[in-house]
Amino acid sequence: MNIRSKLALQFSAIVATILSAFSIGVYSLSENYRQEEFFSRLESRAITTARLFVSVEEVNKELLRIIDKNSIHSLFQEKVLVFDAADSLVYASVDEAQVHISRDLLKNIRHRGKIDYAENSVEFVGLKYTGAQGDFVVISSAYDRYGLSKLKNLRDVLVAGFLASILLIVALGYVFAGQALQPLARINDEISDIGEGNLNRRVKEGNGKDEIARLGMNFNHMLHRLETAFTMQQQFVSSASHELRNPLAAITSQLQMMLEKRRSLEEYEHSLRSLLEDTQTLVSLTNGLLLLAQSDMDKQRLLFTKVRIDELLFTAQNELRKAQPRYHFVFEYGTLPDDDSLLLINGNDHLLKTAFINLMDNACKFSSNHTVNIYIEVKKNTIQVAFADSGEGISAEDQHLIFTPFFRGKHTASHVPGYGIGLALCQRIVAFHRGSIRLQSSPGQGSRFTIQLPRN
Repeated sequence: MNIRSKLALQFSAIVATILSAFSIGVYSLSENYRQEEFFSRLESRAITTARLFVSVEEVNKELLRIIDKNSIHSLFQEKVLVFDAADSLVYASVDEAQVHISRDLLKNIRHRGKIDYAENSVEFVGLKYTGAQGDFVVISSAYDRYGLSKLKNLRDVLVAGFLASILLIVALGYVFAGQALQPLARINDEISDIGEGNLNRRVKEGNGKDEIARLGMNFNHMLHRLETAFTMQQQFVSSASHELRNPLAAITSQLQMMLEKRRSLEEYEHSLRSLLEDTQTLVSLTNGLLLLAQSDMDKQRLLFTKVRIDELLFTAQNELRKAQPRYHFVFEYGTLPDDDSLLLINGNDHLLKTAFINLMDNACKFSSNHTVNIYIEVKKNTIQVAFADSGEGISAEDQHLIFTPFFRGKHTASHVPGYGIGLALCQRIVAFHRGSIRLQSSPGQGSRFTIQLPRN
């Protein structure tokens, strides 16, 4: 069953329940009102008959029967009975052979003073009447032909109205559900036309206010993220293929040249050294690609421990200095905390050290004096670490692409070695630690990368 039919049925069921409760309520109230009114009429007839029989001496039984039968207030199948204190029938408006009243009922009427009840659609009122001649019990009964007929007509009208209303509600509910789901059907049609080749398409967002509009906006946001991720993946594959092809082509060409003819020992040694350099380049590039492309980095969260930032920076400095002895490192504290625990964060020391080494290496490579200035500042809930160089700086048009994998600025790609992987990897590691990284740079004034990490 589709959603449209389900909504129509649910809506119809709700309205049917309300109509049923309303109809039953109207019918019950009408029945109660009819019964109360009829009991009141029976009581009035009983009291009138008792007064005439007990208090008016001129009225005998025969005359009273004539009055009861010809009264304009007489009821259908009316019967009035009067019993004396000895429970003997002293008056009956009908043939006394039709009278069947138990002594228990008379006793109950005397005890309670008044009783209303019904038997086989005939309704009775029994009451105690005290006159000059003693206590009497008067029982009046009749069939409410007029009231029951009106009640039957009301029931027929309610049932017919209920059935007609349900049919109308089902039809209108189906139409209403179709109109309500029309925007969803439109979005569904638009979504079915979107594939990997046209991720730039977007669905219509309607009025921008209701739930359907929010669904469209959220879907468009998801499409934007997918398009960005897909584009980055394509760029990554294309750039990775290009970067890997160069050292592989160099290694292949050198091996082919070595195999073409015999060479001297010095020539072989020279070729092997060149092959080693190309192989080291390939290994370094492959390691960077693996770090950047790993998709299960979230597993590293299990390795989070308390890490002291300044000690980790010194460790990264020592490792980088062993590989590059000509590099220089200058540390400065913005505010040196009295409590060493303020320098601790929850993080993965291996990943953070990788990010710090990359930023230090970049700063030293681009500085003419191969020096990086490192600033550490502890704030209320964060720790900031800045890496500044004295290089040529980064142009404004390159700054928004600087964290893209394999991107390298036009002025640095030709004379500074690298693959454009380090900054992209740093950004991912920092984001993994719920931090942020920002760049401040101007041409000719160097660059400053600032990392902000939460302490909790």
